[in-house]
Amino acid sequence: MKFGFPKMLVPTESEVRANHAGMNTFFGAVLGFVMAGTERLDAIEFACILFLVSGVVISVLYVSASPYKFVYAVATLVFIAMLPGVAATVLDKGEHLPDKLQPTLLVWTFLSIFVEFFPRRPDDPPATEP
Repeated sequence: MKFGFPKMLVPTESEVRANHAGMNTFFGAVLGFVMAGTERLDAIEFACILFLVSGVVISVLYVSASPYKFVYAVATLVFIAMLPGVAATVLDKGEHLPDKLQPTLLVWTFLSIFVEFFPRRPDDPPATEP
């Protein structure tokens, strides 16, 4: 006997795509708010931080888009862990990343991993009219 989730609790492919689109929109907005904490950086420092953070964001998006989901999931978590150390090499003494940057990226990554590795089912066929 095979146990599983009831069908109504298993999202369809379309629902998973909608979930990712919503998460990406939401966390993009939150990230914009969090990055507002970088106004004290000069243009070069800001550009470097923007480059680093955009790489992490692309990696988060790859978790849901790549056939190598597990590799990107692990790599993204490593990138987020390394972010403060790498950023410190380009920031002046006393400057640091916004405090809420890592938690924002981590929550986004964990939610993407959860949605991506959760069971799913194919989209229901369209209803036929009589």
